Amino acid sequence: MTGAPSNDDSLSIVNRKQEISKDVSLIIDGVLLGACLWICYLLRSSGIIRLDVLSEIPSFSHAYWMLALIIPLTPLLLDLQGFYDNPLSQRMEGLLIKITKAGFWLVLLLSICSIFGRLEVPSRSVLLLFILLAPLFLLVRVALTRNLLIYRYKSGTIGERSVIIGTVADSEDFLRNLTPEERLELQITQRFDIEKMDSSTIRKNLRQHSVGRVIFVTPDSPRNEDLPSSCETEGLDVWILSPTIKGILGNPMVQSSGKNRVLVFRNTPGDFWHRLAKRTVDIVGASLVLILLSPLCMVIAIAIKLTSPGPIIFRQVRNGKRGRRFTILKFRSMVENAPELHATLDQHNEMQGPVFKFSMDPRVTPIGGFLRRNSLDEIPQLVNVLRGEMSLVGPRPLPDYETERIEKSTHRRRLSVKPGITCLWQIRGRSSISSFEDWVQLDIEYIENATLLLDFWILIRTIPAVIFRQGAH
Repeated sequence: MTGAPSNDDSLSIVNRKQEISKDVSLIIDGVLLGACLWICYLLRSSGIIRLDVLSEIPSFSHAYWMLALIIPLTPLLLDLQGFYDNPLSQRMEGLLIKITKAGFWLVLLLSICSIFGRLEVPSRSVLLLFILLAPLFLLVRVALTRNLLIYRYKSGTIGERSVIIGTVADSEDFLRNLTPEERLELQITQRFDIEKMDSSTIRKNLRQHSVGRVIFVTPDSPRNEDLPSSCETEGLDVWILSPTIKGILGNPMVQSSGKNRVLVFRNTPGDFWHRLAKRTVDIVGASLVLILLSPLCMVIAIAIKLTSPGPIIFRQVRNGKRGRRFTILKFRSMVENAPELHATLDQHNEMQGPVFKFSMDPRVTPIGGFLRRNSLDEIPQLVNVLRGEMSLVGPRPLPDYETERIEKSTHRRRLSVKPGITCLWQIRGRSSISSFEDWVQLDIEYIENATLLLDFWILIRTIPAVIFRQGAH
């Protein structure tokens, strides 16, 4: 692990937020958006702005439920989009896109609460005004905060002075990859060439200056000696640029394991808020769909029982996240002894790779063929979603015996996230895709770009794919 530090290493270090607390920004924006809703109400109730036919609207107390959702939820939705990352370097157009995405989810949540909670929206024009003015309020707050930070950095009232310790080449490479805003935040005052100065001389120079941060850009140099530990002992912030680790693409983070410090590389969605929001959508979505489809489930259960012997629900061991085994639930669409007959059909496999697909499978019952073509056999998997074994959106879980045949590391990456009922494979061909390699590439595309917005887009696209039986056998 030698050589000059990479661009990603430099950027990952300087992306740390030093002088602004994200928690404070979350609180400020929550209060600001609550005030924005109130101002919109005043503009509408006073008659200054009128966007609907109502001459009078109910008192603001009727909008308290909206206020109770907007104040805590909107900052969290913005945080999910990365709105609070790198406060000095984000461009306004990028922030506006993030505000739009967060606003979409906010309106969706408000609509769900209004419909299912039977809560009154006192005036649609107030909500429309809020949607138009809230981005302006947020962008003005960001601009004021940014100007204040720049002023305070330049005046020296906030921030810590930094020095760089390393070779000239490594120092130049580190500085080259910093934006002007990042240089401002770091306040680099000096650079020490580790090849020309010994550690004792560097230590003396550090003590003569008001330095708060020391950045080691050549960490593997033996000339560093005990400089990092002595700087830390003296109360200075010590940043160590990690050399490139060949082949590792995940974002590094440091965690503690007992007294050990561990560098963790993660290349799958790991953000707490993303996982929380996704799990919330899974629970709410699965519950609502099960309730709505319960009469249909009764009809399907009766049809299966009357047309073929065997249980109504088919159970099979499949592999979930990290290969954990769980029992998947489906409406039975095959004859009762279908698993025993599987070995006799291997020569008819239409899928290239470890998985089995046969469009003319003789084990499928007449009612089972109808259920499969319309994806109705998948409905019981909503119970797996509620149990936490699956998600609404994610790579399809494979049977245990098929997972064991997967040997390529890139293929097994589909096991790094929770499996789902639908994913990109379902909306881009399903059974018409005959190569497991193509199937896996769609799963990896989803894993690398996983967001709540992508999940919602897949769920919406799944509806016509099911109705029109796109690629279904």
